[in-house]
Formats: sequence, C-alpha cells, structure tokens
Amino acid sequence: MRVVKVDLDGTERLDPEPIEPWQPERDELAHPLVLVIWRDAYFDFELADIEDARPDYLVHTAGFLLSEGPRFLSLAQEILPDDDGYRAVTHIPLALIERITRLGPGPDEV
Repeated sequence: MRVVKVDLDGTERLDPEPIEPWQPERDELAHPLVLVIWRDAYFDFELADIEDARPDYLVHTAGFLLSEGPRFLSLAQEILPDDDGYRAVTHIPLALIERITRLGPGPDEV
C-alpha cells in the first residue's frame, strides 16, 4: 500500500515531509473524545419471527462529548471552526449506555 499526499493543485508528492504528532492546546480540548458503548433500539422489518431478533445489539460510537444531561448524552463527530457549532451530533439515552471510555486527555490533563 502506498500513501500519497494530495496537494491543492492536484499534484502528487512521492516523498512527503514527515508529519509531526499533534499536540493539543488547552482550549482545543473543551470537549473530551470518548467511546460510548450502548444498546441501540435495533429493529429489522425483514425479520420473519420475533425469535430472530438480536437481544444484545451493542453499538460503539466515538465522538466529542458535548453534554451529559439528565436523560441524554450528546456526542459530535465534528467541531466546526470559528464557533460555528457541530456536525453529526448523536443523542444517546443514558438508560441505554453500557460504558463510556475517555479516548484522550481532557482539558485538565494537558
């Protein structure tokens, strides 16, 4: 497998410069990156019989933790620049969550 960096003008660089590891700034970590494992309300219209249903349909969702309210936890897949908000926000009922794992340092851990 060969990885090729695509420049804005469309030319390929065969010998790309090494990329330095990302070092987060304190203000970039306003929302910690987490993995949430939760039981989705899975339903399949193709099921022939109720016995064919999956009792344990665990979903793994990774994202930026926006909020953890009394009923829902909210994760964003993308944080937009210039305080433009978020994209791809998932709201997960707390009652369905099995486990939450922090994937990176939080604001106080930099």
